[in-house]
Amino acid sequence: MTLQKNNIKERSKDIFVFDTNIFLTGIDFNLIEGLIYTTPTIIEEIKVKKYINRNRNILNKIHVAIESKKLLIKTPSIGYIQEIEEKSKLTGDFKVLSDPDKKLIALTLELKETLNKNVILFTNDYTMENLCSELKLSFSPLDKEGIKSKIIWEVYCPYCKDVYKAEDLNKICDICGLKLKRRPKK
Repeated sequence: MTLQKNNIKERSKDIFVFDTNIFLTGIDFNLIEGLIYTTPTIIEEIKVKKYINRNRNILNKIHVAIESKKLLIKTPSIGYIQEIEEKSKLTGDFKVLSDPDKKLIALTLELKETLNKNVILFTNDYTMENLCSELKLSFSPLDKEGIKSKIIWEVYCPYCKDVYKAEDLNKICDICGLKLKRRPKK
């Protein structure tokens, strides 16, 4: 389920979970009513040395939001991370999602199941949106279109056409030696 981006200001009883790309838009936390969550790994992605000077203003906003308890940093429970890893193998997204992506989706699932509130993951990542769609988690992109429909991916050899497990993406085919790719499952 996607939501219109202008609704973020009007949904004060919801819990928002932010991905790195949402923070990097420079979003003003004061415009959002309701709590915002993210994981420590997402904050670490913003602190990357290569972009630290460019992201300094964003990091300052994040620090103020944490201090004012507007932004909560939480690590998801191991059980939820494992559930996300298993589901991502079923959708074929396992190797495409980073560990921070998986943890953020796990946090969204955990908050949805443990709090009595609507939880919405804000991300501009199509692969994360695809897995959220499979898990029936609410998500919304910011400043772009979201996915149109859920896709189940399969990993295959482009020459032999043999199908492999999702976690084999980018490995080498046992038969012909080509790099494995993914395609929508038929």
